[in-house]
Parts: sequence; structure tokens; C-alpha cells
Amino acid sequence: MTSLPDTTTIESIERLLGRLRREVRIWIWVESLASIALAAVVIVAATLLLDWLLEPPGWARAAALVAAGAVLAWMLVTRLLLRLGTPLADRSLALAVERRQPELGDTLSTAVGLAAAPRGDVDPGLVKQTTQAAEALVDRVKPGRIFRRRRLIGIAVGGLLAAAGLAGGAAVWPDLAGIWTRRMLLLADEPWPRRVRLEAEGFVDGVRTVARGGDVELVVRAVADSGPPPELIELRILGRDGWRTVRMGTRGGGDEAGQVFGHVLESVAEEYQLEVRGGDARLRGLRLAVVEPPAVAAATVRYVLPGYLGGGERLPPFSRVVPVPLGSQVSVSFTATKPLAVATLTARFATAAGDDAAGTVLAEIAAADPPNAIVAATIPALEADATLTVTATDTDGISAREPFTVVLAAVPDEPPGVAVRLADISLTVTPAARLPVVGTLADDHGLAAATVELARGDDTWSLPIARIRGGEPLVELPADAPEIVSLAPLGLNFGDRLTVSVTARDTCGLAGGPNVGTGDTWLLDVVTPEAMQASLEAREILLRRRYEAAIEDLDQARRGLAGDENADQPADQPDADGMRIAVGRLEEATARAVGEVGEIATAFGGIRNELDLNSLLTSELETRLVVHVADPLAGLAADGLRGLAPTCRAFRGGEAAVGEVASRANEAIAALRGVLARMLELESFNEVVEKLRDVIRTQEQIRADTLERQRQRAREALESP
Repeated sequence: MTSLPDTTTIESIERLLGRLRREVRIWIWVESLASIALAAVVIVAATLLLDWLLEPPGWARAAALVAAGAVLAWMLVTRLLLRLGTPLADRSLALAVERRQPELGDTLSTAVGLAAAPRGDVDPGLVKQTTQAAEALVDRVKPGRIFRRRRLIGIAVGGLLAAAGLAGGAAVWPDLAGIWTRRMLLLADEPWPRRVRLEAEGFVDGVRTVARGGDVELVVRAVADSGPPPELIELRILGRDGWRTVRMGTRGGGDEAGQVFGHVLESVAEEYQLEVRGGDARLRGLRLAVVEPPAVAAATVRYVLPGYLGGGERLPPFSRVVPVPLGSQVSVSFTATKPLAVATLTARFATAAGDDAAGTVLAEIAAADPPNAIVAATIPALEADATLTVTATDTDGISAREPFTVVLAAVPDEPPGVAVRLADISLTVTPAARLPVVGTLADDHGLAAATVELARGDDTWSLPIARIRGGEPLVELPADAPEIVSLAPLGLNFGDRLTVSVTARDTCGLAGGPNVGTGDTWLLDVVTPEAMQASLEAREILLRRRYEAAIEDLDQARRGLAGDENADQPADQPDADGMRIAVGRLEEATARAVGEVGEIATAFGGIRNELDLNSLLTSELETRLVVHVADPLAGLAADGLRGLAPTCRAFRGGEAAVGEVASRANEAIAALRGVLARMLELESFNEVVEKLRDVIRTQEQIRADTLERQRQRAREALESP
């Protein structure tokens, strides 16, 4: 305070101003500290409430702590330190007193101002009078009206009560105070105690690793320490598109262990931040980490052939179905796209009934083993179809979406294929016949032997086919070099019935021995040469009748042509429509005749061959059957019946006349009838031969009867007395 000059010093005014200055300092201290205490209590209460409700992460609490400290520091500086450092001048105090007590007028402030800065232009007497007047008013100054002590007391009491309440609450609930202290001041992540507790399944340290693209089921269990569990659980999901909230559905009914809630996230392709809310509980900091699921990057199947197939390792091209010969040793190897914690290679073998037997574990990677990306196994001998299944779980605990499967198709050693027939032999043979066997014998790996099996009642014969030396996958028996089986050594009798078949064996060395394949079975009747000849002659008659019908069909078509007046009419003239129709019919008849004549020629050749195979062919029969019938007929069929077929086609193209067609038809019919005449001659010859046979048989019968009669007479002569 600026002291008044000694000549004007008024001790009472100085004491008043000093007392006011001290009260101002006390006011500032009390008000500031009370305000700071109130602010601190409010901050503590607010952070306690918000932290309990939200449980923000550590960085948010640190930011709130820094902000609270900044607010309290600002209040300390602005409301206490700066105010205490502000100088309180005498004139300012005097003016403050005069504002609170207007009845003092300006006396006090004027006296203080003149005393602090005397002026020469002011009458000293007036100054003295003013000073005395101010001195007289000092006793009338009332500090209570200046400082509003009730307000100060209220602020102080409020601060004390707030601090006391905070201290009392900390004493009553020391656990909550400790949690707040550790969470807000020490930034610990200790959770607040709740009535409801939420437990998320599958999360480790707040992180759950899931497979990309798969569906993820989130399961949360709500447990209430008192009262029922919450009826509603909300799941908040933060993805690329921001936050979204879904309601989790209940899973079953509630019990003493709580209520289970669940929600399925479909086709998860990105990482999610999760938050679960239910009742007064909160679960924060949950994260779904998305990784690629394990898959099979490479698969190898190798097999070693069984010994009877020569052994040797094979590496077939890989596919989901790998054919493997039965009995092979199979080695499989699967390489995953990432290290595996657990993997199992299981095989299901097909049973004889076609069903899959129980799975057999071939190889397994246990969780205790070092991470490995390869699972392999060996099947000593593949005896049935096997379905190999690989299930894998990587080191993140992610399993493959679907098991990887490979089917080993056990290819059995098939029995040999026997596709043979008896050529040029009918169902009847003579005891001296020769059986020609034609066709093919084949096996997928190799033939061991083949035989012709013959049976007559209880008698059986097995004749080897010498062309098979062993190991050939294919043996052909062509028509021009058939396998001949002679019946003469068998001693067959007339009336016997002979069964004939061909059997082949392979080189299979598996259980069950070699495979056996059998072809068709033929049942042959053994007849006399005469019966065989009679049968063949009857066949000739039938062939001749077919031949006559073919000639008649062609001749009828020839008669459908117009008369000689149109013989030179070309086919492209308007009035030749009838000719085109007639020639068309002739062309169709010619085609039928060509086919029929060719078949008849082949049939006559077959008769010749059957006579030969039954040891009945003579040079005369061969000449008549082949030279006079079969060869001419084959020639007629080969050249389209003397060029009639190409001539009919030329007529349709306008390149031939009707007369030329008619001429060719006449030549063809004449040639056909010429062969028919030779057939009739052959039939007449056969009739003569048959009559001679009858005469010979009659003579032999007479001779036999004569001899028998002579023997009887001799016996009678010997027996007579």
C-alpha cells in the first residue's frame, strides 16, 4: 500500500485498507481451493461414471486424465495464482468499498487519492477537510457487505462436503476406489465389477482367428450374479463400412449357468472389431482375425505293380480318381499350403458288398509334433477301392473348409476275353470232322494258356492252343489261319453229342489264382457221312429256291420297261417319265439281286468248306460247287450283274438310254439263268448219286441177308442127325 505522507497520515484509513487487503487474500484462497476441490470431485465422479458405463480403452482414459489435469491446472493458475499475484491498490480498495456502501460517497477514494498523489492546484484546507471527513466515516465501513461471506461460506462448505463425500465413498467402497485408481491413474485394464458378466467363446486375449470366406458363429454367454440374465444382447461390428449393430438370438433356454446368445457372420472376408452389450456388461476389444484356411497344394500317388505284373514303380497323372491295379503297393503324399498343427489321413476301403468299411487312420500329425505341412502314408497292397480323406487344422486352429478326398480305384485283373467262333461248321459233324476256331484271345496283362475243351458225356478232352506261349496280351486266330481241332482221334460214334468251348487263363498271381475266361459253348451232333451229305444237299435246294426267286424278281422288273419304240428315248425327255419309273424299279431289283446273289455265293462256299472239314469233299463236288456255282455267282455280284447296276445309275444321270438298260438287264438275267442251269445239273447229279447210294445199300443189305441165311442153313445142317 502507498503510505500517506506523514502530514496527512490517517492511521484509521490505513488499518481499514490493510484489513480489507487481508480479507481479499483469504477470500481468494478459500474460493479457489473450494472451486478446485469441487471441480476435482466432479471430474472424479464423471470419470467414474463414464468409465463404468463405457470402459474405454487405456488411451481414452489417458486422454481424459490429461484433460482433467489440464482443467485443474488452469483453475489453479487462473483462480488462485494469478489473482494472488494481482496488486491491490489503496484507491481500488476504496472504490470497492464505496460501490458496496454508496452512502460513503466519494470521500474515501478522494482522500486516498489525494494522499497518494498530492496536487498543488488543490486547496490544502480542502484536502484536510476531506481527509477528516473520510476518517470520520471509517467506523461506518462494514466488510460483510463488501465480501458476501455467505457465498464464500457456501462455496467452502460445498468443497468440503464434496471432498468429504469423495473420501467417505472411497472408505465405504474401497474396491471401487481401487479399481478407479488403477484404471484412471495407473491406466490398468482391470474391468469393473458388473451384475452381468459376458463371456465370448473362442477368443484368446480378445482375438479369434477364423477362416476367410467361411461362416463364423459368435457365441456369448451372459451370467448374472443376481437376478435374471439380460433378455437382449447387442453385437456391434466394425468393418470397412463402419459400425453396424445386430441383435443376437438366444440359443436354448436359460439356466443357472446363464443364457447363451449367438449370431452367425456369413462369408467372413475381412477383419472385424466387435463389441458386445448386454445388461450392465460390456465386452470390448474383440477382434476377428481372418486368415486363409489350410488346403492341399500338391498331392502325389505312386504305386508299385505286383510281382506277377513285373513290379516297377508307376507315377500316374493325378486326379480325384486314380486307377491302380489290384494288389499294388500305393504311396500317397499330400502337401498343405501352410504348416499344420493337426492332420489325419483316413482310408475307407470298399467291402465285398460294395459298402465302405469303417475308416482306417493311415497317418496322423499330432498337436505335440513340430508344425509340418506334409502328411504321407503307404498301403502295402490295395485290395479294394479306397477313399482317402485328409482333414487338417493349421497352427492358427483353422480347419479346412472341406476334407480333401482322393479315390483309389482298384482295377481288378479281368479274366481273359475269349471272342472265338467255329467257322464253316454247322450243328452236325462227322466223326472225322475238323473244327476251325477263329477269333481273338486277349488279356489286360497277359495270357498264360488257352485250351479247347471237348466233352462227350463223362468223357472230356482238353486240347491246348499251341500259339499261346505265355505273356501275350493278344492272340489272333484269323479266318485264313484258324486253330484246327481234329475230332478223329477222339473215337466218336454216330449219335454222340459233343460239347465244345474255348478257355483261356491269365498270369494273375493274386489270391484266388489265375483268372479264367470261357467263350461260347457249342453243342454238336455226330452224324453219319450220309446224313451230313443229305443235310448239305437240302441246304443246296433251299439256296437254289432263293436264287430262283431273285431271278424272277429281276426279270419282273425287266418286263416293266417300255416297248422297242422307246428303246432309244433318253431319260431326260418329258415323255420318258414312265421310263424313269421303270428303270428306277429295275435299279432297286438289281440292288436286291446283287445282295442276294452275293449271299448265295458265300453260302455255296460254306457248303464246300463244311464238306471239306467233314472229310466229304471230292474234286467233283468242289468243281461243281465252286467252279460252276460259287465263283460265277460271286463274279456276277461283284460287277453289278454284268454292269446292270451302273447302267441304271447312268440312265438316271441322262448318260444312258433305255435300250442300253434293257440290253444289260437281258445279259444279267441270261447269266443268272445259266448258273441256275448248272445248279439243276448238279442237283440231277446229286439225285443220281443218291440213287446209286440206294442201290449200293440195297446190294449190301441183300448180301448181308444172304450171308445170314447161309449161316443159318449151316447151323441147321450141323444140328440135324
